[in-house]
Amino acid sequence: MASQTQHHLASFLFTGLLYTFVDADSVKPPLPACPSFNCGSLTLSYPFWQTGGAQQSEYCGYPTFGVSCAGQEPQLHLSDHLYRVKQIDYSANCLTVAYSEVNGRACPKAPHGFTLDTSSFFNYTTDDKIVRFFYNCSLFPPSLQDIECLRYGVKHSYVFLEGAIPEFDWQRYCESTVIVPVIEKTVEGALVDGFGRALEDGFELIWKSESACQLCEASGGYCGYRNGTYPKFSCFCSDGRHVSYCHNDIGEVSIKSEQNFVAIGVLILGALIMASTVFYLIQKKRIGVQKHGFSQIPTGGKLAQ
Repeated sequence: MASQTQHHLASFLFTGLLYTFVDADSVKPPLPACPSFNCGSLTLSYPFWQTGGAQQSEYCGYPTFGVSCAGQEPQLHLSDHLYRVKQIDYSANCLTVAYSEVNGRACPKAPHGFTLDTSSFFNYTTDDKIVRFFYNCSLFPPSLQDIECLRYGVKHSYVFLEGAIPEFDWQRYCESTVIVPVIEKTVEGALVDGFGRALEDGFELIWKSESACQLCEASGGYCGYRNGTYPKFSCFCSDGRHVSYCHNDIGEVSIKSEQNFVAIGVLILGALIMASTVFYLIQKKRIGVQKHGFSQIPTGGKLAQ
């Protein structure tokens, strides 16, 4: 009776496991709703997606393109800091961002530097220039013009275009150095006098698609990213989710093949579990019979010759 119960339990667990794996992929997941949204004076849409109160799914855009709309301007998280999104040109895949901390200040100070990671979806544009700030220098060349509004006692601060920095031991005598991208036209003429406007206007970034996204978007779909049974990347189309691009029968076959592969794997695993269970029950029964036979031999008796 116990062996029959164990056999039925193993069959039940195997059947439930098979149903869970196969049925989970047989249901076609719905497409996420990814409408455009307004924030301040801008209308944002794919590949940007909204975070916060009216949060959209990350399926609606690239992984790091989540935009917060808590204030008057949308904010984008870049290089571990929030930046104000001032303008977006979807035809050129270009956006203009600026430091959130310098908004509206008469004599702003760059709070931190900005660098692009090699794995970033962004690149600088040809209109960007790099400038370097040297803050609170205790010793400095007396012939150079400093930033007057940033003087702190006897300490002076300076700004130069990258590549045009006068020779001096700036790192030794200045408290901090900050490297900042700015739009070239904002630093034409006197950089020292126009640095505030340059920081206020920000800098430009052009976003790029990975090769999988380019193929998907060219076919009329949009990129989505998720973990789970489906690949991390999926192409969302009007007729459902595809593995590479819209109207791709091969892609749909690939998904079905993946589902069949998983189902076959589960069947093999289940067969091994059941075989192990049967083997265990047979061995257990055999050992029990042997023990029962030996128990019939009287103490001090002899086995039949």
